[in-house]
Amino acid sequence: MSQLRSIIALLIALTFTFALVPLAGSLTFYPNGNQAIPYQVPTKLSYSLSVFNITKAGNITKPSLIESAFVNYEVVNLNGTWVKVDVSSNYTAVKNVTFVEPGSYTVNYAMSPLNMSYPYLYPGYMSNSTSYAIESNVSTVILSFINSSKNNVTGQVTYQYSEILPESFTFSVMPSGVIQSINRTVSGLEFVMNLTNYQLSNELQPTNFTSSPGYVYVNMTYSNFSATYQPSGYVEYVYPALLPGNILLMLQYNINELNAFPLGGFTSLNDRPVNFVIQVGTPITLNTNFINNVNGSLTWNSLKLSYVGNVTKTVQGTTYNLEEFTSKVTRGNITFATATVYALKNMVVEVNYNQTFPSFSSYKLEFINGSYINPSLHFPYLTGYQNTTLPYKAINPSESFTIAVVVTLIVIAILVILHRR
Repeated sequence: MSQLRSIIALLIALTFTFALVPLAGSLTFYPNGNQAIPYQVPTKLSYSLSVFNITKAGNITKPSLIESAFVNYEVVNLNGTWVKVDVSSNYTAVKNVTFVEPGSYTVNYAMSPLNMSYPYLYPGYMSNSTSYAIESNVSTVILSFINSSKNNVTGQVTYQYSEILPESFTFSVMPSGVIQSINRTVSGLEFVMNLTNYQLSNELQPTNFTSSPGYVYVNMTYSNFSATYQPSGYVEYVYPALLPGNILLMLQYNINELNAFPLGGFTSLNDRPVNFVIQVGTPITLNTNFINNVNGSLTWNSLKLSYVGNVTKTVQGTTYNLEEFTSKVTRGNITFATATVYALKNMVVEVNYNQTFPSFSSYKLEFINGSYINPSLHFPYLTGYQNTTLPYKAINPSESFTIAVVVTLIVIAILVILHRR
């Protein structure tokens, strides 16, 4: 039953993946690597807040205005992706619902996007996907793109989204990341907050974390039947930008070769199918495809590594001069797995993971040299094999059909003659 639910979730996710691959306005479906584009953050925001009481009479919903208020945000300090903001408002709680509270707050707009203490969405978080997530160690947000619209007077484009988790509400956002409006229903009350004025900071410049737009790896699982490693999937690491304050954005695309669907695939977060997850952290806290060296301690994917030596090794057809590291995975006094990591200038080229307890299992992760793949593409040659020459001469279908009919008639005629004799 669990396998059936997983298959259904996959089909649902792939259905909306295929439906929304085209662009919506200037938004792309999948974030790509090396997109360190200058941006600005709001330093002042002013909103009007209207509170409606929602009543229903049959199938008719009747909103009635019960309160109007203002909400102002003013940034008093900006340090990296941290902002200290003063919030002022004359809103008074209705039905004990606290929509916004005046005070002074410190918010990290990259780690905690769409925070009501600072309503802002970093432009690199915008996609036209119907389901994707932004995850850090302090918050998880799942968003769904609805549509885009254009103001005929100002010419300003806005994008409409719904937040699925942690709260459920709809909002519109400008390309700069400034939230234009928020519509949220709580306890029979509808809160509508509309932007009236704003100011932006000077340009902030993120940087590229790596020189490559992405890194593709093949996951090789050991088969007891063939006693060899067999490809079981592909994964791609992509780093769109390194934001001020050493905040890294990272994505791990599951590369799927399925007919009629883009290669970006899908994943699952909090039991919800999403097209991708933007992971937000630092180069040390995220599980990148690079070895971390912190105060002389080497780690990769939470494994503590010990240096072994240099080795020449061929991986996926390419020969490298690599550094070899090893790690033992223990629980208590029991070693239940060992891992060997081969790296080139701290970039992981191959990983051999062998589990010995409680049962044997083994896999390899191997880098495919120079093979960044745009996740929106369909069916690239992952292994680089592009020979289109057939090992035989192709047959013309119409000619072969004619020959087959003629030969059949001749055989029938011979059989008829022999039968008469």
